[in-house]
Amino acid sequence: MKKTLLLVVILISLFSCVSDHLEGTKLIFSEETIVFNGSETKSLFISTNPKSDCDYQITSMPSWVQADHKSGNINTSNGFSEVILSSDVTNLQPGKYEGKLEFTTTLGNKTILLQAIVGDNISYSIPKTLSFSINNSEVKFSIKNNGNIPLLYSFDNRDVIAILSSNAGTIEVGGQKEIVVTLNRGVLPNGSTNFNLNLKINNNEEAIAVDVNNFKELKSILIGDVMDAEYSKVKDQLVFVSANPSKLSIYNPITLNMETIPLVYTPTCVSLSQDGETAVVGHDGHITYVNLKTKAIIKTYSSSCFAIDIVLGNNKWAYVFPKENQWTNIRCINMNLSNDNEALSTGGSIYAGTKGRLHSSGKYIYGADNGVSPSDIEKYDIQNGVANMLYDSPYHGDYPMSGNLWFTEDGVRIFTRGKTVLRTSDVRSSDMVYNGSIAADSNIEWLDHSAAKENLFVIINLGSAWLPVKSPYIYNYNATNLNLKNKIELEKYQVPNNFGGFNYFDAEPYFVFSNSTGNAIYIMTKARGAGLVNEWAIQKIAVN
Repeated sequence: MKKTLLLVVILISLFSCVSDHLEGTKLIFSEETIVFNGSETKSLFISTNPKSDCDYQITSMPSWVQADHKSGNINTSNGFSEVILSSDVTNLQPGKYEGKLEFTTTLGNKTILLQAIVGDNISYSIPKTLSFSINNSEVKFSIKNNGNIPLLYSFDNRDVIAILSSNAGTIEVGGQKEIVVTLNRGVLPNGSTNFNLNLKINNNEEAIAVDVNNFKELKSILIGDVMDAEYSKVKDQLVFVSANPSKLSIYNPITLNMETIPLVYTPTCVSLSQDGETAVVGHDGHITYVNLKTKAIIKTYSSSCFAIDIVLGNNKWAYVFPKENQWTNIRCINMNLSNDNEALSTGGSIYAGTKGRLHSSGKYIYGADNGVSPSDIEKYDIQNGVANMLYDSPYHGDYPMSGNLWFTEDGVRIFTRGKTVLRTSDVRSSDMVYNGSIAADSNIEWLDHSAAKENLFVIINLGSAWLPVKSPYIYNYNATNLNLKNKIELEKYQVPNNFGGFNYFDAEPYFVFSNSTGNAIYIMTKARGAGLVNEWAIQKIAVN
């Protein structure tokens, strides 16, 4: 009785404080929803705002509810009216029941929702999903008890991905439990990961879906600016030269071991011997002969040009392709001799900027000219030491060559920067003849052939010949029919920003190599537009 009188006092005080300046009179109910836990009695108070006269009548109610009266009046003297509602759930089965209490009044109609909970009612709320951004490793959520009995919860959390602040416990009626989920990002791969938090609440099995966006630094960051690179499938090692500081690096992709050899001069290009034992490095005015096994410089030779490219023959001769002076000659240096011994190629001049590559037979070098229109490729015989130009391709602008070339591992086919594919032969009439075209959208910036899996791994230029912009993908073609199989996305560079988060920059590929078994590729990339001190990295990607 004391509680009822106190509530009446509160309601009178509340209703008397309502502004009299509101336009129109509104009907006000103390509850919009009344919940009965079993059979019990509850009060519903009716008032008006501002105070005015109002007649009301209850026109509908559930069968399990009775009202102490079904009609009444509110006037300015009493201010409100109380309706006492009683539930009788004696004959109802356990469960949750709902019904409407409908009023017809002189101020309009009103409906109140009535609910009855019969027996033990298990009711709770949990989130359906939890999401983790790249910047977030902790998320909180709550289990709320909306029923009339305590909740027992337990998580079946055997996964090492997520650590929970509480794995089990009790939540009383009307209470809630906050759970903190902390990610162990170290065990997550790059990209999106989805899993469930499985829990049991009073023997009900539930699952909360978890979405995680993760970035994990997998690439090996390099110090210096990479100038050129080659891969030995005999040794399964990557050899590259870089400036700032000047050095030759030998990278073992299996052990991840990196060994370096300091260079006296700034490197411009590098070439490996076919057995993977030695390398020669081109410079401006010099070449350096290196023993990759002992990690030592054998000899430095003078050269009368700036080396834009260099080829190391099986005969231990170095063939230097000049960057400048338009029509010129290949510089041929015999590294079997300990003194400077440069000789010029014979059989005709080459154009400065020509790129050369050793044929798998070791007998010939094929070169792709640059700065000449139409572009072409040509062949040089190196069996007698000094390079001798033999002839160029049988085409004159019929098929684009565009300034670079690569071979299949067996040397049977040539792939040019202009996407044209040619066949090779010791017989001139069958040499450098058309054999198809790679269906790429633009010129090829680099290509590697995997004989083990018959794959071509290609870097494509999205820019122009003068301003090349390399696509942040490696394109995988079938080496037999030249059809695109798939493209492989490269790992981006993560750079902290000024807002406590990260910005992500594309990895621009410059070189791609497949290993001897064809189950992995190694890509040398540079962060595009990131402004990093160390922009270069090596990325390893498994290939199915």
